[in-house]
Amino acid sequence: MKIRYWPVVLADVFLTFISVIFAAVLRFGPPHFGEPYLSLVLPFMVAAMILRPASLAVAGVYRKLWRYSTTRDFVWLISGVIGGTVVLFLSARYVFIPVWEQSFTPPAILIEGFINLSLVVIFRFLLKETEHYQEDIDWKKTGLTPTRNVLIVGAGSAGVHAFTEIVDNPQLGLRAMAFLDDEASKIGRQIQGLPVFGPTIRIAEVVKQQGIDEVIIAIPGAPQQTIMNIQARCQEIPVPCRTIPHFLEGGEESADVPTSALKLPMSLPDITAEEIQAVVKVMQSRNLSIGSRTVEFEKLIADVAQAKHAVAVTNGTSALHLCMIASNVGSGDEVITTPFSFIASANCILFEKATPVFVDIDPQTLNMDPAKLESAITEKTKAIVAVHVFGQPADMDPIMAIAGKHNLIVIEDACEAIGADYKDRRVGAMGRAGTFAFYPNKQMTTGEGAALVTNDEEWANLFRSLRNQGRDKFDGWLNHSRLGYNYRMSELNAAVGVVQLRRLEEMLKKRNDVANAYTKVLAGVEEAKPLRLAPTTTNMSWFVYVVRLREGIPRDSVITLMEKRGIPTRPYFSPIHLQPFYRRQFGFEPGAFPQSEAAGESIVALPFHTNMKVEEIEVVCRALKDVIREITTGA
Repeated sequence: MKIRYWPVVLADVFLTFISVIFAAVLRFGPPHFGEPYLSLVLPFMVAAMILRPASLAVAGVYRKLWRYSTTRDFVWLISGVIGGTVVLFLSARYVFIPVWEQSFTPPAILIEGFINLSLVVIFRFLLKETEHYQEDIDWKKTGLTPTRNVLIVGAGSAGVHAFTEIVDNPQLGLRAMAFLDDEASKIGRQIQGLPVFGPTIRIAEVVKQQGIDEVIIAIPGAPQQTIMNIQARCQEIPVPCRTIPHFLEGGEESADVPTSALKLPMSLPDITAEEIQAVVKVMQSRNLSIGSRTVEFEKLIADVAQAKHAVAVTNGTSALHLCMIASNVGSGDEVITTPFSFIASANCILFEKATPVFVDIDPQTLNMDPAKLESAITEKTKAIVAVHVFGQPADMDPIMAIAGKHNLIVIEDACEAIGADYKDRRVGAMGRAGTFAFYPNKQMTTGEGAALVTNDEEWANLFRSLRNQGRDKFDGWLNHSRLGYNYRMSELNAAVGVVQLRRLEEMLKKRNDVANAYTKVLAGVEEAKPLRLAPTTTNMSWFVYVVRLREGIPRDSVITLMEKRGIPTRPYFSPIHLQPFYRRQFGFEPGAFPQSEAAGESIVALPFHTNMKVEEIEVVCRALKDVIREITTGA
């Protein structure tokens, strides 16, 4: 048993002591130190203080992380207490009475069991609400102030919950101003210190009176028509509105924030007060674009990649696009890449009207198979986009040798691999240029953003021009030397990136520890195999943690059943050539790239982030084992 659990075990021992004392007082009167009383109570007390925690351990209670507890966990807790009561009843009958000629009577044991059950359940509820980690951000201490006034429609339990979430999460930028309700007994009162207005037909009046910027509808039990009527009134005012339980969720990429019943996130950026303060300082400086933070960010990125130049841009897709332009890729050209990647690895080729040519993957590393590369080269081939998938470097030496033989440009899509090493050489600048991306689920984040790295000064200058609407270094105001784009990274994003880069080594080590913990817990699970690291990967940079399911286990069923247990998982990747657009445009059919397709049908990404705890990993892995057992046995 882990050291962190011993305080909980000791707490249960103490609660058992309390429950025995109360039961003895209720059944046998006030305690005293006479021999009859002690021989009646003391043996039972000692046994109870040993057997009750033991029964809870057998029920698996001490393996639970109560921060993420579910109803099922409380059922196991109750069964553990009941089991302990049964064992104590048998001990009293067959051990204590024969030896000491007296013990707790069955009614006394039942009273003690009821008291103990009440105490340990209350204790677990407290753990569920208060358990926290050292790395948790106390948003109340970050100095953030609300900027949007909120009206909560519904003054019931859901409305109070919404109010509590707003108060506890100042990073949302919301300030609850009032409740709005139709129940006459609540109108005119104060709940949680806020006035309750009503009825809801007065919403326009209340919005104007209270200066409301947003409405949160917190009446989950109301008829759909009622909610639609309120939404219609909000549109007439107009004022934005959201409905519980969705108001905490973000935009279209909200799958990467905590949404499950267990509050386990699929991924989570490692943000500290230092990043927040860095953003505030930029806001105070009033210089929000192409300033000192961007320059510092680019210098730090170049150092990480061991490259001479780095250029910050808006996202990984724009970075890859600029690489295609610099490679002079155009209509009639072909660019080779892998079908097993995020779709931007191929879309960037289409942006310049060239044709993507796919090369299947090595089934072990999931990267482009160099043995299949040369056969894909034609007289139209202009470049190769080598993707370092999931943070594992592609086999670059044979790729570079083949590219050199055919005079091809190599671009490294290292968007998932910052800090990774191939044969002790840092990825990113082994080819002509490379790209890193910093979406919130990556190893480090800038919110949105990316960087290009290269050792070619001419390309670096071109990238800077292209990202800034085609303006060259010595162009005058509003003069543009070439067709360019608005791909500039803001100073706000760069400020976050500067702090993250200073912490990058620490974060990569933590992610490596999380991956190792996953691998250790999953050892022996033949139905779910972790990603195998290639001998050439001298430093893995963990983007996600994936497992490959044994053939015959339906990946989508695993994802669905995990979701029912409150554990988010994701399929990685759906092969690019089977995406609907690519099938329509190029006529790809299943079977074209069998290794990529097999990987796409069997690989699942598990929850993974920098500060993930071993206990959380155990929660995920137990659920995965249960799901696989359910699927394979039908139980």
